[in-house]
Amino acid sequence: MGAIATAHPHDMTQGIHMTEQMIGFVGFGEAAQCFAAHLAAKGGPTPLVFCEGKTNRPPYSEGFRRMASTCGVELVDSLPALMARADIVFSAVVVATAVPVGEAIASLVRPGMLVVDLNASTPRAKRLVGDAVAANGGAFVDANLMGAVSIYGAAVPLYCSGDGAARFAELFAPLGFTVELAGLEAGTAAAVKMLRSVVTKGMEALIVEALTAASLAGVRSEALRGICEPMDATRYSKFVDMCVRTDVLHAERRAVEMDGVAEGLREIGLQPIMTEATAARLRTSAKLGLRDDFAAREAYSADDVLDAYVARMADLPQV
Repeated sequence: MGAIATAHPHDMTQGIHMTEQMIGFVGFGEAAQCFAAHLAAKGGPTPLVFCEGKTNRPPYSEGFRRMASTCGVELVDSLPALMARADIVFSAVVVATAVPVGEAIASLVRPGMLVVDLNASTPRAKRLVGDAVAANGGAFVDANLMGAVSIYGAAVPLYCSGDGAARFAELFAPLGFTVELAGLEAGTAAAVKMLRSVVTKGMEALIVEALTAASLAGVRSEALRGICEPMDATRYSKFVDMCVRTDVLHAERRAVEMDGVAEGLREIGLQPIMTEATAARLRTSAKLGLRDDFAAREAYSADDVLDAYVARMADLPQV
């Protein structure tokens, strides 16, 4: 991870200067609402908001207007109207529209404008938008929420890359934002966010599958204790290290075990979606054929395993 930008007393003049700039939001979901309300409370120009989604679009409903008023923002009726007035623009839309919306924003960028892409897009999507912004003289921030706004509020960690990331940190850290820098290339931060989501969303799906099955079997509290107590007893980093180091040795056996688990879940009436996927992932590791090599080693690290996986995958025919 890169350096984290936080507020310091000598930075507060930057915060005062920051409040003189007009900030606009394209899209107004949970994160945008939180950030806009936080910025509105800092004084300076009222943040602008434009939405053109399935639910909220001009002419805006009375309910949406009331919510916007509560957040302290001004609704505008078109993207050109927002872009003509804003100095800094946050894109916070659904992933499916992130690239076309980003390119529409880029087409209206003025030289020196800062475009902050908060969307959970792929690295390639971030690069496409970043290139379009740069082509018109703007600066781009590939910004990624690394936590829940419902927990952290406006201080939710933002992992950022792109040619505008350092400037974003300088401007927004004094206002209470937590910005960690990942380099100059758009897409770098998005790649980390994407891979983090593989784990966090995957864990959510696994936990829901396991606890739903536990509820069907009438052992919810016992299962919850059995899941949580071992995890509470160790650091997560140690658990990750253990998973990788033992995968190379035991993936085939564990896949067979998960076949049995899947059958057990079917018996109690639950489709074992994540359990079957787990077995498939374990079999993929086993098929790399590295078990005997690592079993013969006196010692090895998780990095050694991952490097060997990548090297072996490169040698296999692509399907």
